[in-house]
Amino acid sequence: MRLFKAILLLMLVVSIIPTLMVGWLSVSHTRELLIRDAQELAQERVKQLRLKAESFLEDPTERVVGLSSVPGGFFTLPREAQRLHIAAVLNQRPEVLALTVFGADRQRLPGLQAFAVHDMAPSGVAEHEERARALLDEGLTGVRYSDVVASHGGGGGGPVVTLAFPVGDPVQGYMAADITLAGLRQMLAQERVGSTGFAYLADRHGRLITGGGGLGAVGDDVSKRLPLAHLLKQREGTPDTELFHVGNFGEGREAVVSAYSVLPEAGWAIVSEQPVENAYRQVESMERRILLGLGGAILVALVLAAIFSRNLTQPLKTFIATSLELARGKFGVEVHLKQKNELGELAQTFNYMSKQLMAYDMETRGLYESLEKGYLETIVALANSIDSKDAYTRGHSQRVGDVAVEIGKELKLTERELRQLQYGGILHDIGKIGIPENILCKQSRLTDQEMSLMREHPAIGDAIIGPVTFLGSVRACVRHHHERWDGTGYPDKLKGEAIPMLARIVACADTFDACTSTRPYQKAMPLEKAMEILDNLSGAQLDPKVVQALRAVLAQRGVRLEGHRQPVKLAS
Repeated sequence: MRLFKAILLLMLVVSIIPTLMVGWLSVSHTRELLIRDAQELAQERVKQLRLKAESFLEDPTERVVGLSSVPGGFFTLPREAQRLHIAAVLNQRPEVLALTVFGADRQRLPGLQAFAVHDMAPSGVAEHEERARALLDEGLTGVRYSDVVASHGGGGGGPVVTLAFPVGDPVQGYMAADITLAGLRQMLAQERVGSTGFAYLADRHGRLITGGGGLGAVGDDVSKRLPLAHLLKQREGTPDTELFHVGNFGEGREAVVSAYSVLPEAGWAIVSEQPVENAYRQVESMERRILLGLGGAILVALVLAAIFSRNLTQPLKTFIATSLELARGKFGVEVHLKQKNELGELAQTFNYMSKQLMAYDMETRGLYESLEKGYLETIVALANSIDSKDAYTRGHSQRVGDVAVEIGKELKLTERELRQLQYGGILHDIGKIGIPENILCKQSRLTDQEMSLMREHPAIGDAIIGPVTFLGSVRACVRHHHERWDGTGYPDKLKGEAIPMLARIVACADTFDACTSTRPYQKAMPLEKAMEILDNLSGAQLDPKVVQALRAVLAQRGVRLEGHRQPVKLAS
């Protein structure tokens, strides 16, 4: 029970006592938490303002740009239909004050200019066209916004922005529109940041677009305000970067908590400011009380935790490290502890368990190796029963299994799949047991009837190994190693990916060994000639990916060819 008492005492001292002291003193949050809360509030406020500002700008913009995608193309419509589309935009979107269509030569098209009569004076229309031409002269590739100006029409001097964009590819013409930001101005004027804070919108040059705080009129220079100055400096090197920042700016009574973000389409900055003294008003008074209580609690906790943690954590680290070694298969590893408490008893139990696992592992490995050796000997014996019928094919099955394993390694197959390839390669011709010897050993061309009998050996082999449970995973290699990639093979005429991958690999290895082995009707081919034949069969008889893997094997490892090549290593 000594360990339990030590842990209990440590929990009481390190957890309960500091928690009670901090809970009594911490009526609210620490300074860092309060500052973060204020900054997160500013951050969230700017995010919401940005979404609203983007919506004010994007909704009418999308409606205007939608003219470029009217059915049949805007510039192919009759003039009257074009006027109706323009009028529909002004009627549906009151934010759009004027809309002008220009030809590909950047000249205004007669009769294709409209404006809101009650919201825009004739002089405002002329200014709109002048701003539009300035945008066209910049060489447009997409939607471009002008600098924001104050409207001189019926809109009451509110901010107005002109947008222009090309239509068609190649360009058939251009469109330009004036959009009032009066709604955006009203929204920002009503926005309150605490009791004394405000939000405002500025363009990429640091000129005021709209906002609260009595900053001035549209177009006034506000680039000296610290948050905006910081933003403009950040954008000097990367003007198209989408920025976001929150933090404190300035010192003393001029210090503010501010957050800013950028509207990516127009490049405008949305800024929120609040005096630091209002944002962090309760921080300093709470900080003194919290630090006083935490200082005493931490001092007590640290001293006592240092005494108890050493006696507890060091043995636990040893257990963790040793357990990891055990989990990785290093059976027999031991924990050496001199303590005579529960940890010492646990170490003795752990060591006994580790030794027992080592003994069981050795016994299991012996049984597994013996079982697998028996499996392999059985498979080799079955293959030899086929190869022994024909001296020219002796060793063929073993070589096919070896080459198939190397191809499988190149294709990153698992160890289990490699073992299945080895067994499948060795057994792929087991069905030839059921083929008459006069056909199997015939040294001249087979007749059609004899060939029909020979083609039954995949199905015969499948039937032979079917009842053998541990060979069930290699039945596909035996049955389908004569299927062709183009679907003309046998016995099931499978095609492409429908042929099991292991069978495709065995088919490639079988063909390769047939080309590089001496037979009654051919001599062993040189390696280059054999690969030339396999390349010709790629995509017709053989899977191109498997043929490519075999080529990589030949280039990297070398393959046994009639005894004069380095043999490949069997899968473990």
